[in-house]
Amino acid sequence: MLVLSLGVSACGGGGEDEEPRFVVGAEKLCDGILSGDVARSVEALVGTETLWRTGNDVLEDTASAIKDFYAESPDGRKYVGSKDFCRFAGYSRGAGQMDINFGIYRAEDVLSTGHSAQEHPYRLGKRALAGSGASRLYFECVTAQMEGSDEQPARINVSSKISGPPGWKSEDTRAVREAHLSVLHATALAVAKKLGCENNGGLPEKVVLEPMADPAEPESAPAT
Repeated sequence: MLVLSLGVSACGGGGEDEEPRFVVGAEKLCDGILSGDVARSVEALVGTETLWRTGNDVLEDTASAIKDFYAESPDGRKYVGSKDFCRFAGYSRGAGQMDINFGIYRAEDVLSTGHSAQEHPYRLGKRALAGSGASRLYFECVTAQMEGSDEQPARINVSSKISGPPGWKSEDTRAVREAHLSVLHATALAVAKKLGCENNGGLPEKVVLEPMADPAEPESAPAT
């Protein structure tokens, strides 16, 4: 079973005035960015619709972090130390979790055709790699919120990793990989809109997952 974790700690406590420690339905978490089939994909990946409650304001916090990354180094790279976005974690024992993070990348990171053996390329954004345990999506953003992006777009990457308890393993099928990538698309689109990216950063409103031919031998992900 899988649980998506986006880097926001679950709330605890048990006072009468406190909110329950769990919710039913992925659309109730992370500023409500997921809905419909994408929310159901999360629940299928984690193996349950009952999830630990996580914090809100993730869109505002993530957009602010990306603007800081870009201001610090418009042509930089930020994988290690990237911004934790949100967490979808199954409430039941034995469930997994999925962590989603945002950072920035360099132009050459999307020019390479190399990738890990577990990832499959898709035609989405500037580059998209879908795996059963980890996926990545890259897009560019031109926005008035980031000075200079009209000349040098902000290059934004969103990545996710699914993990679980000892002995747990995600099923490596096309359906699982594409469910994983559909969640990344939804989170990337929400952040692109929050940043005011022109043309939503080149991301479609409704994702169409089109696998690409893979001419290259798999290799390691780019170094940080």
